Parts: sequence; structure tokens; C-alpha cells
Amino acid sequence: MDEGVPALSASQASTDAMTEQPINVYIWDMEETLILFMSLLNGSYAWAFDGLKVRCECFEMGKQWENIILELCDDHFFFDEIMNYNEPYLNALSEYDDGRDLTLYDFEADPFTSPYDDMSKRKQAYRNRAIGRIPYVVYSSWEVGKLQCFKWIKERFNGPNVHFCAIGDGHKEYHAAKAMKWLFIKIELPLDAPHRFPGLDMCTVQAYMDGKDG
Repeated sequence: MDEGVPALSASQASTDAMTEQPINVYIWDMEETLILFMSLLNGSYAWAFDGLKVRCECFEMGKQWENIILELCDDHFFFDEIMNYNEPYLNALSEYDDGRDLTLYDFEADPFTSPYDDMSKRKQAYRNRAIGRIPYVVYSSWEVGKLQCFKWIKERFNGPNVHFCAIGDGHKEYHAAKAMKWLFIKIELPLDAPHRFPGLDMCTVQAYMDGKDG
């Protein structure tokens, strides 16, 4: 699935590294967003809190979240158009982007369809550039694998004061993080799990990172 990381540019990362300010880069497997989303709908979120959460309220929250996700995908991610044309990261088609000013560009009036030729790739490159304005960087591991995505993230944010933390529940991201010698935090739903989710917060994540660095 996709990996999300905070959208610091490569120049920002290198500049902060030069000033010796520590930077934490968190790699969040988007499958975990789906796990939380589904847990609201199927009742496992309420169950994880041992009756402290009302199942019907969690379900309603899940439905609201569903509507927000669908609206976001349709209005900002061009989901219907590009869902069948997966690329590993947003700049993958930059060679087809002629740098056109998209301020007044009418995406709806200029859709792209099959065949997936150079013209269609240019139109998708425009859409990828528009998506890139949202303050997160997203990599897709569907075709290239998680390790390759992690290597790209390392290249983008590399520096002596940059620390990486991968968060997920699967063996693929675990082995990729291990290969990169990154901290990996496994998240789980059961109440007695050491890395319970929901319940994982930034203070806990930072404590794990501090422990690894120490």
C-alpha cells in the first residue's frame, strides 16, 4: 500500500541537517488508516476500549470519515481518473510535465483516457503536481515494494540529523525497516498489545525513538 511521510522538501531536510536540528521522519503505512477506518465500522474500535466507547457512535464516526475520504479522493486526488494508472510516487512522470501554469487549468474540461500515451501521461503529471500541493509525500509500494519506497524516502530526507520511524502492522514494512536499520513500531488492536492502536500517540513514538537513539 501507500506510505505517507511529512512533506519536507529535500532542500528543507538538507538545510535543517546543516543547522544540526534533529528531524524525525515518520513513515505511516496507509493500510493502518484503513484498519482504523474499518475498526470504526465493524465495532472492533469500541471493543478495543473495553466498553468505554459506544459502538453506534463509533459507527457514525466511521461513516462520517468514509464520506470525508471519498470527497477528498474525488475532489483533490482525481481518484476516478488515475485509479487505474498507478505510479510509485508523484514525480514519477515529471519528464512528461512541461511546467504549464495550472492556476487556471480546467482539469474537468481536459480529462485523460486510454490509450495511456504521452499526452495522457502529461495530463496525469499535471494532476500529480496538483496533488503534491497537499502537505504530505505519498509513495506507492504496489509495484516496486516497500523497501524501494523506503530507499526513496531515505534519499529525499537524508542527513546526519534525520531519524526515521516506520509504523505499521505487516511483515513487509517490518523487514523493509529492518533492512534500512530504522525503528519499526508494530501496531495492534488487542488491549494487552505492547503497541496498541488506537492508543499510540506521538509521546509514545518519541519515547521509542529516544530509546533507539540512546
